[in-house]
Amino acid sequence: MKVKMLIFDQDGTLYPDSHELFQYTRVKTKEWLSNKLKLGIEEIEKIYKILPKKYPNPYLGFLSLGCSVEEYMSEVFDKIDPSKFLTFNPILYEYFLNNKFLKVLVTLASKQYTEKLQETLKLREQYDEMLYLADFKTYNKKQCYEKLSNEFNIAYSEMCVIGDSYENDIIPAQQLGCKTVLISSSKKNIDDIIVVKDINDFINLKIGEE
Repeated sequence: MKVKMLIFDQDGTLYPDSHELFQYTRVKTKEWLSNKLKLGIEEIEKIYKILPKKYPNPYLGFLSLGCSVEEYMSEVFDKIDPSKFLTFNPILYEYFLNNKFLKVLVTLASKQYTEKLQETLKLREQYDEMLYLADFKTYNKKQCYEKLSNEFNIAYSEMCVIGDSYENDIIPAQQLGCKTVLISSSKKNIDDIIVVKDINDFINLKIGEE
């Protein structure tokens, strides 16, 4: 697969959604929703299960409940210290260090949280660009992929998007003609999409290496 730019999602991609950090964030999200909506955790659990079916993008789901995404970021994500949960991944670091193609991070998380997380992974200085929640007007990553194509003068066919969300990472990329890799431990075969179980399996594909 010939590419010039690798575009990485962050949470659930650079570390698995089974990780303690991901699970802790989910717990704090439910507590935040419980406080904002004045509902018990049992009711929040029901909403949490139903909402993704109607709104694959979680932030559109939050907005439908009358919650502020920016407030959610500041009261949940920005209060989490990723270094308490994540550890340095030398395999991932070496891959970033030795891969000479453009590398970009596109995440729906806040800048503050993202920078702390990337510093923990020692990857912050390895990106050619990092795009955060503030760079999204519609909470749709498609506009960021378009921005990157224009900014770096790269065709969509030369961009490869790596993410764990079929709806939020992969579909917008495919709509533009980007190459895609889905990271998922549950999905096995999806037409025209490479599926790997984790970031280390992605590295073994050797995409973007000279």
